[in-house]
This record gives sequence, C-alpha cells and structure tokens, in this order.
Amino acid sequence: MGKDLVATFREATERASEELAGFDLKAVHALGLSKVHTDLLGSHTVVTYPPLDSLSADIDSDLLLGEVDFRSRVNGYVHVPWCEYPCKFCPYNTENINAPDAKERMNAYFPALEKEVQMWSELLRRDSSQMESLYIGGGTPFAIPVSRLEKLVSFLRAEIPFTDNPTICVETTPFAVLQPDAREKFAILKANGVNRMSMGVQSFDFETLRDTARTFKGHQRVDEEKAVKILLDSGINHINIDMIQDLPEQSSSPLDRLRVDLETIARLQPQHITWYNMRLRPETTYARRGSSRVSPEEQSLLHRLTIWNFLETTGYQVLEGDRFAKGKEYEDKFRKARGSVTRDLLGMGVSAYSHVNGIFFQNPRVIGNNVRLDSRMATDQYIERLRSGEHAITFGFSIDASERLAALFALGLKNGVSHQEIHDAYLGQPDCGAYMAQIVNPRIQSYVNAGLLEAKDGVIEFSRLGKLFENEICASFYSPAVVATAKSRRGELTEELKALYKNYEFAKLWDRGIDSQKMS
Repeated sequence: MGKDLVATFREATERASEELAGFDLKAVHALGLSKVHTDLLGSHTVVTYPPLDSLSADIDSDLLLGEVDFRSRVNGYVHVPWCEYPCKFCPYNTENINAPDAKERMNAYFPALEKEVQMWSELLRRDSSQMESLYIGGGTPFAIPVSRLEKLVSFLRAEIPFTDNPTICVETTPFAVLQPDAREKFAILKANGVNRMSMGVQSFDFETLRDTARTFKGHQRVDEEKAVKILLDSGINHINIDMIQDLPEQSSSPLDRLRVDLETIARLQPQHITWYNMRLRPETTYARRGSSRVSPEEQSLLHRLTIWNFLETTGYQVLEGDRFAKGKEYEDKFRKARGSVTRDLLGMGVSAYSHVNGIFFQNPRVIGNNVRLDSRMATDQYIERLRSGEHAITFGFSIDASERLAALFALGLKNGVSHQEIHDAYLGQPDCGAYMAQIVNPRIQSYVNAGLLEAKDGVIEFSRLGKLFENEICASFYSPAVVATAKSRRGELTEELKALYKNYEFAKLWDRGIDSQKMS
C-alpha cells in the first residue's frame, strides 16, 4: 500500500508538471489574472454573491426584515464563535474558549442566540417553510461543554421546522475529537439527527500545524490522523475534512508536505474533502506579520494539479476545484445553497449572513485591524441587540436584476452557465445592459481566447487551465457596484474604482432612459 501511494504521488506530480508546462501563463497574466493569496472581498473562495464585504450598514434593517419572504425550502447556519485555537490564518468571528471570561460570555451569547432562532422560526412557520439543511459552525461547536452542546442541538431540533431527514452538520477540530468527552458528544449529536461532521485538519504536517498555532500541550505527530479515524468510527457516516494548500512551509519542502497530506488522506478515505487555497485577510495574524513563506504561483498551481490527479486516482470525484467526494451522494448540500441566490439561506448568530428571496443581509461583523479583537466587539454588539429586544440584522444588500445576472456568472461558472440561463436573466432587463457590455462580453471573449473558458453544447464552463484560476475568474465578474462598496468599507477605495463605478451607474441610468423612451 505504501509503495503504491508513493508511486501514485510521483505519477500525479509528473503529470501535473507536464500539464503546467503546456499552459500559457503569460496570456493569463496579460488579462490581469494571477493566483493570489489575498481574500476575495470577504471570503477565501467565491461562495456568496454579493461578497460579504460589500454589505452596507446604510440600510433600514427594520424595513428589510419586513420584506423577508421565505421560499418553501430553507437552508440554515448557526454560528458558535468559541474555538480552542488562535489560528494565524483564520478570518472568522471566533473567541478563545480558554479565555478567563469565556464561560461568562457564553452565558450571555447563547440566550441571545435562542431569541434570534425563535424569531426566525416564527417567520418560517408563518411562510409554511421548512429547513432542509443546517450547518452549525464557528468557531468549533463540538468544543463547547457537553451540557451546552446538548442544550443547543436539542433546542434547534425542537424550535426550527425541519423537513423529514434534513442534513445537519456540526463543525469540529482534531483537538476536540481527541478529548475524553467526544464519545458522549457523538451520541448527543446522533440522537438529535446530526448526520454530517466537518473537521478542520488543514495539514497533517506537525511543523506546519505548530506554526499556525494549531498544536497543543502534549500534541503528538499522529494526532490529526488519529482524530480522523475516531471521527470516521463515530457512527456519523458523512465526514468532511478541511485542508489548506500553501500554508507557510517550515521544516519540509511544500511538495513533501503535500505528499504526506495526500498519502494520509488516501489511507483514511474520508467521504468528502474541501481543500482550500490559503487566502489571508489584512487583519489576520499571518497578514499583519507579513508572512513571506507562501508558495509562489507556479508552485501553487503545480500543487493544485497534483491534488486533482492524485485524488482522482485514489477514488475521488472532483466536484469543484476545491471539493472532492467519494460519490455524488456526499456532495455538500449546505455549500450548494450557500453559493446560490435562488435558494434561501438563513444565518443565525454573530456575523452570520443570509440571502432570502433576493435580499442579502448579515448580523454584526466588525472589520478592523485585528480579527480577534474585532470578534469580541461584534459578539458584544450581537448580544446587546438581542438583549434589548431588537433583531440582529446590521448590514444589507438588495439584489436587483443586474446583480442577479452578476451572481449567475460569479457563482454559476464553477458548474457551467448555459446560454439559455444568460438569455433568461438578461431578456427584458434594462438594468443588465451595462453589466453585459462592461463586464460579461469583454471578459468572456478574452477568457475563451486565453483558454480559460470553453463553450460546449451551449454551456460556458472552465477549461482545465481555467479551473486553476477558478475563484480569481469568478471574482472578476463582481459588479463595479459591489467592488466599490466593498473597497469603501475596507478603506481601500481608489479613484480608479470610483470612476469605474460612476461610469457603470451612468450606463445603467442611460439604459433605463432608452428603455423608457421605447415604452412611451
């Protein structure tokens, strides 16, 4: 088995090297595209539209709440911010579960969360809507005390109107799974219908984990592998593990580390793998310290091709550029809903976001200079809003026809966009003319010419080369309005971006005027 995996890795790497040598990266760079390790206006992948940083506080949140109208099927997310690790790459709203005031803050947070869940459950029942999937993430929900975890999941099951046999996923870490109370927690989750778990492994390389602050006192080099085995033997039969490519290397070369990661996964055979490229927000520890040991572009592309080749050879399907499964039945239903504007997602808890029937909104989230301090501030805001009898909606974004068209490209390209879909979204919508003229038409043609996109049977989809730049290409379809709003919120709005946004808005007004003249 060991020799087979060594040979499999060598062959996967050799094929990847040959493929990379045949790609014209200069043509890609000429289009302003490159493999980057910065975040994509609020996320490490293009998974929402609009991107989270473009949500504005300049909204009437009471009016927005009144406009919420759920579809018959809804997907949910619940945020539990406590975690054991202060990971240097983490951009999420998290707090240290070992902090002296953690218990006190939990005692304030969870009653606030229950109030919000109750409010939304009433509205779901009003609209005769049911939840078909729920992701309980963070943070590390599995790390909170047994009694609190049991109270949380039993409350959610009792309060929320679910469909029959919903998909319910809980997030964990290797450290939490290795604790003595893990078996008791597994039993609690199974008793409450949890049928999927996701564990953030990130890497099986000990030195890399130590550099990212993922190790703990008494940590052994085999603990991550041991934790995956325990999870696979937990009785919960749909397991995802998260990995991160291009974490700053330490004692071994990046390719050696990748070999260890892939060979370990091949031995363990989890049902689903999410393998992210590392992307850093400016306020994360890595970014603030100016980490410079990240793999350069060509090395990063070689790694990604090697991952694809190796996992396909060892029985995995490539669902998207960063998602792999043992079969279609293990596809992440929550992920599909999260990356859609035609399916409802309801987020509950601090920093959680929602898109419901054309309205995008988010609970308190702070963008500052230090993600850990920002997290505490956002949690305080969330607790205070619920404690005072308010709802938690703080930011919002209205998705009009042009933004729905932008979402079709930014989110849909990963699985292909048909000419019919484009036609249906564009036809009779004057607001869409500027987007088609300024964004879609020039980009599609140039990307096809560079070999990044292909048109097959009436569908525009990524080529093999295009998949390597999947998220960068998808992000290039963000509308000028979305980019300007996000950059302004981040304090990064340039005069050039302002001008592009003004030209875009003027073109939309012009198209509306022309359309009005036609109608009169």
